[in-house]
Amino acid sequence: MAAIGPAAAGSPPENWPEEVQYLTDLIYSPAVTPDMRNALGQPSTTAESLDKIPSALISGPNNGARVSIRTITSPAHHPALGQRGLFAAADMAPSAFLCLYVGRVHTDAREDTDTRSHYDLSFHQLDKEDFGGASGGGGLSIDATHGGNESRMANDFHGIADRANAEFRDCLVQVQSDRRREGWKWERRVGIFVCPAGLAATTGARRKGGAADGGGVGLKAGEEILVNYGREYWDSRNLTVHKTKASGTRYIYHHQDCPHDE
Repeated sequence: MAAIGPAAAGSPPENWPEEVQYLTDLIYSPAVTPDMRNALGQPSTTAESLDKIPSALISGPNNGARVSIRTITSPAHHPALGQRGLFAAADMAPSAFLCLYVGRVHTDAREDTDTRSHYDLSFHQLDKEDFGGASGGGGLSIDATHGGNESRMANDFHGIADRANAEFRDCLVQVQSDRRREGWKWERRVGIFVCPAGLAATTGARRKGGAADGGGVGLKAGEEILVNYGREYWDSRNLTVHKTKASGTRYIYHHQDCPHDE
């Protein structure tokens, strides 16, 4: 039998904030129904093209010694100076997997959403069948405000670099399944990956079809991992908004003037 993904709780890495629970996998709001959860493991044409992340890559300290959390001490113009950031702990090739984005999965219903959260990432769009055949739709998001992992510390590239060097990307991990003969199944997650090679430099958000901004030259050990939070982040800064989604674009909901690691 193949190895199974990690339990939700884990030992925090160095420089982890004491007030935040360290997680190695998703936890779920009570509003996320069994049908919604099952939708994350349903086979699809899209899912077949996703990266499959072995369990060995999502276990162990510092996500397999690929990333580390550091307090930013320079340069002086860094917008998160004195706060935490996410850094490459080793040289990483283009498209390399860095870590999963984990937290509390919730529905996009207003009553299930913390509108004050600075760490809310759009995750998966649902069909009406995912609601047990009821009318409607919506999606699931991952909120890492009160619990998450190293990915929570990744800063947006604006004001730091010309472009992002990493991207949010849908992927698959192995989870236990009593219904499968093998005892496991592939289930959808969101990960942070080094930008692919050969991409043209751009300051736009993740483009439809999965392409991301960035030069795609890989990461050097000690280099800060920088992502693109998406247009919605900038459009809604300093505002409390009900989240919206754009097809093919990954949005993280965060206010620029709020400490990233508060």
